[in-house]
Amino acid sequence: MVWGAIKEDGTRILIRCPDRMNSVGYEDVLKKGLLPIYEAHNIFQQDGAPCHKSRLVSSFLDKSMVCVLSDWPAQSPDLNIIEPLWSYLKARVESCRPSNIEALWKCCEEQWAMIPDQQIKNLYQSIQRRIQEVLRKKGLNTRY
Repeated sequence: MVWGAIKEDGTRILIRCPDRMNSVGYEDVLKKGLLPIYEAHNIFQQDGAPCHKSRLVSSFLDKSMVCVLSDWPAQSPDLNIIEPLWSYLKARVESCRPSNIEALWKCCEEQWAMIPDQQIKNLYQSIQRRIQEVLRKKGLNTRY
C-alpha cells in the first residue's frame, strides 16, 4: 500500500505504508510525506477513510496548521485529481513485472518519479472543468 501527494507545480511524493493502516500509522505517513512538502497556501485533500477522519489525525492536522478540504462529496473521484495518477501508476507498475515486494516498491518509486510534471499541472488545470461537469451532471458520473 502506498500514499502519495501531488502539488500544482509537479512536486510529488510517494510513501510506503504499513499493510494495515490505522490512525497512528497514517499520522506517521503524513509526518513523512505531507509535512515536508506542505506550504501555508496549500489545501490538503484526502478521501474519507476512517483513519483519515479520526480524532488523532484531525488533531495532528490542526496542530500542524494544515488546511484540509473536508466538505467535498464522498465517493467522488470525479473531483479528486490524484485518481488518474493511481491508474497511470498501476499500468506502469504492471509493465515492470516485479517479482517480490521490494521490486514492487522500487518500481512504484521509479514510475511515480517519472510522471511528467506537465501531467500533474494539467490535472490541476482541470479542476474547474471537473467541478462544472459534476454540477452539470447533478452529481452523477462524469467523463472524469
